[in-house]
Amino acid sequence: MVNQDRLFGVKLDTRRVVLLAVLIALQLVIARFAISLTIYRISFGFIVTALMGWWFGPVWAGLAAVLGDLINSLMIGVPGGYFPGFTLSAFLGAFIYGCFFYRQKITWLRVILAVLTVVVVVNLGLNSWWVSILSQTPVSVHFATRAVGEAATMVIHPIVIYLVMHFEPIVRLKDRIQ
Repeated sequence: MVNQDRLFGVKLDTRRVVLLAVLIALQLVIARFAISLTIYRISFGFIVTALMGWWFGPVWAGLAAVLGDLINSLMIGVPGGYFPGFTLSAFLGAFIYGCFFYRQKITWLRVILAVLTVVVVVNLGLNSWWVSILSQTPVSVHFATRAVGEAATMVIHPIVIYLVMHFEPIVRLKDRIQ
């Protein structure tokens, strides 16, 4: 039987809904400052996604990521327009972080496994598939080119997430949410 408290996370009251909305807004702002290379886009939005999973649990983090993706795609606009596959990817990435981090001790192993899961399942798997659908090219082409950038992700993301989740003001804020 699935523990609903573990899956859904904290009970949302007004204060927590406002904090979740602030995190969504922060994610949108951070995404605007991404660096786009020919085959890879570097953004620090993953930090906010990981924090949402850690603070609110898998489902609330996933739903917040969906809302953020919809706002970003439909209201702000993204190159190529809206594609629902990327919304699913946003949900799954946040959901995975929530599964690994919510009410768990944040260890190097846990962070590395969470990032590895997001990279393999979402970034390399699903996102390569979505891009191949949009560009009408074989998924293997996108998988191979994205693998180079994702190798860097596997080094940078765990370090940044671990350091942020052990930064004392962030830990204190997390304790106030619970």
